[in-house]
Amino acid sequence: MINATTAVLLATSWAPLLSGQLHQCLNADDPDCRGGVAAFRAMLRYNSKLEAQGTQDDALPFAHVQLLDKDSAFVHMHPLGLSVNRLILNGLMGLDVFASSPSILLQNKLDYEVSSQDISSLQTHDMPLLLSNVGIPPTNSWHPFTKAVHFDTETRLAILSLSMSTEALNVPQIPAASGMLRYVRKMNEENGCVMPSSSHYTAYSDSFLNSNVTNKVGEVSPSNCWLPVVQHSDKGADPFESFLKAMALLPQGHRPAMIIDIEGNVKEYEEPTLIEGIWVASLELNSRTYFQHKLEMSYDTTYGLQLDNVELISAPLSPLPDEMKDEIYRQEIDTLRKAADEAMTNNPIIGYSDEMPFARDLTSYRPCKSGECPIGNLFTDAARWYAKADVAFVTSGGVRGPGWQAGDVHVSNVWESLPFPNLLCTGKINGVHLFQLLNYSMSVATFEGENTDDGGRLLQLSGLKVTYNTELSPSRIISIDVLDRESGEFKPIDRLQIYEFATDSYLCGGYKPFPSLLGRDNLVVAGEQPGTIIEKLYQEILADFLDATTSLESPYNTTIKNRLVNDTAATEVLNLVQTEKSCVPGEYWEAAIQTCLPCAVNFDVSFSKELIEFEATDRGRVETITLTNNEEFDVAIIPKILPGWLVLDSAQSAYAGSDTPTTLGAGESLDFSMSIIPSELEEGTVYVTIAFGVLDGGDYHGCVGSDAGFDITMRVLPTEQLNQLGQIRAAGFTLFGIIAMTSVSCAGFVICHKQHQVVRALQPIFLLCICCGALLMGSAIVPLSIDDKIASQSGCDISCMALPWLLSLGFSVAISALFAKLWRINRIILASVTMRRVKVRVQDVAMPLVVLLVVNITVLLCWTLIDPLVYKRFEIDGASWNTYGRCVGSSNVSNTFLIILSVLNLVMLFLALFQAWKARKISDEFSETKIVGGALYGWLQLLIVGVPVALLISEDDTTARYFLFVALIFLVSMSMLLIIFVPLIVQTKRAQKKRNRKSSQESEGASAYYGQERESTAGRVPVVSALSTVQEESAAIPSV
Repeated sequence: MINATTAVLLATSWAPLLSGQLHQCLNADDPDCRGGVAAFRAMLRYNSKLEAQGTQDDALPFAHVQLLDKDSAFVHMHPLGLSVNRLILNGLMGLDVFASSPSILLQNKLDYEVSSQDISSLQTHDMPLLLSNVGIPPTNSWHPFTKAVHFDTETRLAILSLSMSTEALNVPQIPAASGMLRYVRKMNEENGCVMPSSSHYTAYSDSFLNSNVTNKVGEVSPSNCWLPVVQHSDKGADPFESFLKAMALLPQGHRPAMIIDIEGNVKEYEEPTLIEGIWVASLELNSRTYFQHKLEMSYDTTYGLQLDNVELISAPLSPLPDEMKDEIYRQEIDTLRKAADEAMTNNPIIGYSDEMPFARDLTSYRPCKSGECPIGNLFTDAARWYAKADVAFVTSGGVRGPGWQAGDVHVSNVWESLPFPNLLCTGKINGVHLFQLLNYSMSVATFEGENTDDGGRLLQLSGLKVTYNTELSPSRIISIDVLDRESGEFKPIDRLQIYEFATDSYLCGGYKPFPSLLGRDNLVVAGEQPGTIIEKLYQEILADFLDATTSLESPYNTTIKNRLVNDTAATEVLNLVQTEKSCVPGEYWEAAIQTCLPCAVNFDVSFSKELIEFEATDRGRVETITLTNNEEFDVAIIPKILPGWLVLDSAQSAYAGSDTPTTLGAGESLDFSMSIIPSELEEGTVYVTIAFGVLDGGDYHGCVGSDAGFDITMRVLPTEQLNQLGQIRAAGFTLFGIIAMTSVSCAGFVICHKQHQVVRALQPIFLLCICCGALLMGSAIVPLSIDDKIASQSGCDISCMALPWLLSLGFSVAISALFAKLWRINRIILASVTMRRVKVRVQDVAMPLVVLLVVNITVLLCWTLIDPLVYKRFEIDGASWNTYGRCVGSSNVSNTFLIILSVLNLVMLFLALFQAWKARKISDEFSETKIVGGALYGWLQLLIVGVPVALLISEDDTTARYFLFVALIFLVSMSMLLIIFVPLIVQTKRAQKKRNRKSSQESEGASAYYGQERESTAGRVPVVSALSTVQEESAAIPSV
């Protein structure tokens, strides 16, 4: 009985009967006690007293709805079987109702011959089964022992329990709940809790409102009221939201006060929330957690009891705090211990086996997580046998136990090896999805034998042989073979074949992501069936398997059967997955089986032309083509996507882009005219097939092999790339102008100051030769800068041959002058050292220049006459639109002449360098030997750096090669001019200034300039001015 304003507790438990395994929880203080219904009730009693503090009551009233324990080892090994639930829940704990899935209605052998259980002892009026949305026929033995609403007299709660919509004997949840809520409302009216309403639910009561019949209703009192609470069970948020919306549409006073989603489908309602006047809570019940709702109620004379607030309290069941272990708990644990001992004595032999290795011990080693294991083979063989399936698989993480000795196999051995009460799950899967399932398992499994989550995802197999390579990643599967039940042989997996599979309910419904791989969202191919859970315990299946297939003489073989083989030498992985993009010409995508299928049918439907060629210049051209049905029956055609640059002019509006097939009768034709839009295309050649799918009643989905089509080639050539010099040519001409002005200026300076003592000392003739040579070499920039952009073919040919003439002659003149000057100095110095007279004539000095020029001119003339260089263009990478021009000879003779000239001038360069090296210690007033030597070594460095760089630059990179050659010519020419003439000019200017300041001492200065005192000292080289000792024609030195 409750007051006008009060609070009650509502608790629903999925805890098992025992507090741990059969051999655990010897007494209330045993630390091995883990959860169980005794711990749940102890926590509920404690919380009811705790919540009552500060009120006039010692404890709050509570209602406890307990789920039937039908899958634990204790239940299946106890002599009473399922009926042990009644012994404990009702006989020991005094519960007056229990909950279960409707499958229990089909498990009594009195009702169904296929059941082997007699559970009539579980059926009692003292503890009926609470099911609100099942239609139980009167012929079912459970009919008198169930009820749709539990009226709890302690809490005044009217509790409804709605099972899943897919369960046996199901009645739709919304109509069933609505009917039961009307019944609760009627009970409230008849009990005097509320006055009868005038709604359509109680319309029949209106005629009695003023009659004496209403006198049977006593004084309106909250103690006569019932508060409706609905416990809802279904998978997915959508069914629950639909149910909630339907309940909110009911008239006020007929709605449930609270709806509890015991599957935890809607996370936002984990904390109780008031929605449309209904308290909504969502929690996922489990066997390890204590859940209770504290309901605070008040009374309303119109609507009866009202729910004002709901508070959720949850806590782990284990370990149970000592303050909660009251005397009732200790008594219940002692009684449960005796019942567990009774179950332990009921441990029959169920079959025979060889020695079974351990699957899990006190160490961290888990052999089943490292590969194939015997206990995994046993469980999968049993499932495949029972379900008559092609393949079976279970996860390695759920396989436990210490194994057993060879011989008898007991029920306890089975429960030790597989302690979870999983049910059988069966379905149908094709080869592709079976591969995906196995590929996921093999890719995430660790194969290390360690106790890790991913290690447990390795599947133990039956009816399958999988070869894999653990050194590969992410895909590891090399091959999959499936046992053919007819031949008894293993055959490679067929991606389109449908295989029946068997596994456990945890894999189908709990162990993510396996449920999605085996669920309705993935198994969508025709013939496939998503995993369906069957009310058959895996442990029972194993017992039946051993009993039917083994004997003392023929025990189960526990050897490894090579179902999982690691081949680290194999590298080519298996892949059975296809997508629409995988289809090749001659195949079409069949989405129903997710496979590319070959086109099986071809129809004689063709176009009048097979190929139409367009050029980018054909902007105004219109082509016409005819599609003809040559068959004797109608066909359906459907156009495919057209390229953006093609316009179907006449038929585009009727056919192009339409998704609706068009029928062509026998012999009928359809004309198309087309034009092009070149601007829509990039440079290059496009080859496309314009196809119309030809269908026979729409059975083929765009089959390429059955298409009627024609080809179009559209060529848009790129803009011609001549790779000419362009603007950089101006830079070349600029640099040539600098060389020319510098050469002419230097020559002019020599001519104007040829009588000056400094210029005379450095020999004007040699200085003029150097200026001439630099000018000739610099002039080579002009023909180098000429290509077919600014000159004709003949002009380019002349420029090609002028280039070696200018370079070779310019270099010869300059290097000959430098060589002759150095040779003359060395000869004079040698004569001064030996104190003998020597005469150096102009002819002697000019001879090297004449000889080198004659040889160069002879080679150049032969080259010009025999195999002159011409200007030719060459394609880059075979592209006719992309070319470059260069000077080449008609044969290899040109290369020979080039080598001769190069060797000749290089020899002269090295001879000059040798003379400079000999004169390295000569000191004179103007340091002319050092200046000339520096210029020569500068040339050598430029050649050493420039020639390799030139070889590295591709011939088709005309700009880079031009820039490099111009830079080399510029640097060679300018370095010689600047290194020789800058010091000359500076010294000349200084001498003039000095002569102007000291005109009175000019004769003495000139004398000092042209003559130096000789000193003869041991170990020292005489220091002379080579040009002060000799005249322009000769020099005479006294001999010693």
